This record gives sequence, C-alpha cells and structure tokens, in this order.
Amino acid sequence: MKTCGMMGEVVGRAASLCVKYACLPRDIYENHLGEMVELLQLPGKARRQTVDEEIVVPDDAMELAGPFGPAPGLDPKELDGLVIDDRDAEQEGGWTEGQGLKGFVGYGYLYSNSPQSSIRFKFDAPADGTYEIRLAYLSHENRASNARVEIAIGERSFVRTVDMRQAPPLENNFASLGEFELKQGEPCSVTLSAAGADGHIHADAVQIIGVP
Repeated sequence: MKTCGMMGEVVGRAASLCVKYACLPRDIYENHLGEMVELLQLPGKARRQTVDEEIVVPDDAMELAGPFGPAPGLDPKELDGLVIDDRDAEQEGGWTEGQGLKGFVGYGYLYSNSPQSSIRFKFDAPADGTYEIRLAYLSHENRASNARVEIAIGERSFVRTVDMRQAPPLENNFASLGEFELKQGEPCSVTLSAAGADGHIHADAVQIIGVP
C-alpha cells in the first residue's frame, strides 16, 4: 500500500506540472525535473487550490521521512544564528560524503584532498551589525593542518588557515573565523579550498551568529 501511495503521489504531482505547462509527461523529465523534485520534497499536507497558486504548508504538517526527513546529525534549525549545511553549498571538484566521524551537522560531511576541490557557503547578511562567522569540521589525523578558508563580504576578502588535525574549540564542533561588520543584504560567502593542503579538507557547515 505504501508503494502504491508513493506512485500515486509522484504521478499526481507530475500531472499537475503537465497541466501547469500544457506539456506531455515526457517533458517533465526533460524540462521540469527540478520543479518536480521540489514538489516531491514537500510534506503530504502541502496544498494549493490550482497549479498556478502558491503552495501552502500547514503548521501541523509532519516531518518528512527518508532522505528529506530528520537528519541523523545536529539539526541546523536548532543551532544558534544562521547555519548553512554542506548540502546547501556550491561544490567544485571531487568530494566524498562521510558519516564515520560523529558530531556532524545535518546528514553528514564532505572531505577531499583533490587540488581542484572547493566548496562555497553563500549567504546574505541578515541585518546590520557585528557577526561571528564559524566553521564546523571534525578533526582527524589525515586532515589538513593548513586548510585555506576565504571569507568574502561584499567587495572585502579575508583569508584564514585552519588546522583540521586539532579539535575545533567551540560547541558543536565549530571554530571561529573571526568577527565581521555586515550590512543587511550584503552578499557573503565562506570558501574552503583543497589547493595546497597537506591533507583532506573537511567541509560540514558554516554558522553566522550576531555579536551583542
């Protein structure tokens, strides 16, 4: 019954896109697959009156199960400030996902020692003020002692070096990258690069916390 219900949900949401775009089912895979995946990641109680209206998710909607459900690690939504998980970052090069080292944020972490590998955590400053930017990683003897981290704030750029063989000193396995003055809406990013590293780069999450 669960399998049949799942099939019905997939077919129903695909049919709604066929109506929305006046297209054939094959066109969903070829031209609208991204939107189809977004629909399937919504909880079952998500509703809209017509295919052109905004989707509404009721407050009593249940947590999602499976790969889109509760994470096995620390829930980013329960941590202070703004947290960007590695799954929401932009990757380049080859990365391996792991869960062997415990204490990670979200569903796991990424690691790589390929010189071409980099990962960028992007965000817009939530408001004017001073913020501490933190990096989450898990230490290991095969990690880089000279992991290069670049913080970009608007047109400004700052470079930090993190020894990932040493345990991060802050709660929930975060290390501070410093305090920075941000302007509301200012584009910011934190980029880790494996170029020149003497071990694996570990990418887990970035946290932005307001400083009183």
